[in-house]
Amino acid sequence: MRLAALLLEDLAVPVPAFTSRSRLLLFAPHPDDESLACSILLQRAVRAGAAVRAVYVTDGDDNPWPQRVLERKWRLKAIDRRRWGRLRRTEALAALRVLGVNGSDVRFLALPDQKLTAMLMGGCQSALERFAGIIADCRPTDLLLPSISDTHPDHSALAVMLRLVLSESFSDPMATGQMAVWSYVVHGKSPAFFDCAETICQSRIEAATKLRAIRGHKTQLKLSRKRFLAYAGRPERLVKLGGRNKTIADGSISSVFRLPHSLRVELRLSPKAMRISEPALFVFGRDKAGALRCVTMRVPARSSRIKVLDSASLDSVAEGQYRGNAFAGQLTIPVSIFSSASAIFIKLERRSWFFDEAGWVEIPPAESQSIPEPQRDVVEVGVMTIR
Repeated sequence: MRLAALLLEDLAVPVPAFTSRSRLLLFAPHPDDESLACSILLQRAVRAGAAVRAVYVTDGDDNPWPQRVLERKWRLKAIDRRRWGRLRRTEALAALRVLGVNGSDVRFLALPDQKLTAMLMGGCQSALERFAGIIADCRPTDLLLPSISDTHPDHSALAVMLRLVLSESFSDPMATGQMAVWSYVVHGKSPAFFDCAETICQSRIEAATKLRAIRGHKTQLKLSRKRFLAYAGRPERLVKLGGRNKTIADGSISSVFRLPHSLRVELRLSPKAMRISEPALFVFGRDKAGALRCVTMRVPARSSRIKVLDSASLDSVAEGQYRGNAFAGQLTIPVSIFSSASAIFIKLERRSWFFDEAGWVEIPPAESQSIPEPQRDVVEVGVMTIR
């Protein structure tokens, strides 16, 4: 009973309570994410007199289908995408005005839309330094960032980058209480997020204002009107990140086991999500010299050895082992190339259109990873299986 009470207490995370001393910083992968997932929070921060800043990481310019329909133009060149990006910036500023946020407190970074995962895998150190500079300059009391569980690859990749920045550049501000860090989801229904999320109830006035902000993104309503407007009636949800978050499996990754020199990943592949191509597993972190490193491997349909490739050069760097079939199995990967003192992130890519089946899974540093007292989880020799 006491363990259950402690677990409930741990999950009962209060939502942000803003005052005139609060400084809220929002990182949004694209224009429209502020309205879909954070409208209520932004309204409340503004009403409290808090300082509010918003950072758009991409301009959402690689969004061809609405552009083709609205402009009646099939072939889109770089100049067309830049024009679309400027239009989406204008829409974002209009939506923020509805929510009470001043346009002078908004930054657009213009990183490549739909390519943040490729940036993460191929080298994102300059982006990390840029993010760190923005956070240091703003000194937020509350930081809003996308969840690694979001099924849009741009959202989850940005979440990985920002988690890396927070853990490496700010001396664990989440654990010391210097900064409250909150993650939000726009796409998907990941249990890894929603089972831990706190619901923010909204008033009718707040919901109506949120609806007006969403309507400001006219380019996105052209093909997704019903889906976008439905967000106005949904309560917003947040997960408060702590200094020692547990490893929570997601999607087809049912458990993760980090050994000193290898990573053991249990997979359960849903038949309804089968794709023509083999699923690909990504492992991202820092190597022993401190450099960013990402490796990738294909998951075969039967037991076999597999090549582990460097994601940037595609050179073979190691060999792994898969035991299983097209629906379930165990993957053992050497991870000695990664620093045991740093977190690593893994993701099984099973793409549908431009959405993933699931986001990334964070695995804490080997030296500090602890296994909680088991109750609903099953723990075997340092293995945590999330059911």
